[in-house]
Amino acid sequence: MARTPEEWGALLGTTLTRMQATDPSFMLPAMSPDCCRIITETIAVIVAEARSQGRDDALRGLRRPVVALDRLCA
Repeated sequence: MARTPEEWGALLGTTLTRMQATDPSFMLPAMSPDCCRIITETIAVIVAEARSQGRDDALRGLRRPVVALDRLCA
């Protein structure tokens, strides 16, 4: 099951907060290379999950008419 945008936001926020807690200079300057990397990697996972979900939804949509047509012809 895919995560909601709110769940992804909470996960990213928690991760950045924990990283800042362990290294106070993590967010200094405003966007450190590590901060940018974490955000970029998280967004990449979100996009991959969304694409996967979109493919799954599209495949389910393609299968429904075939099942309905089979029932009509039976």
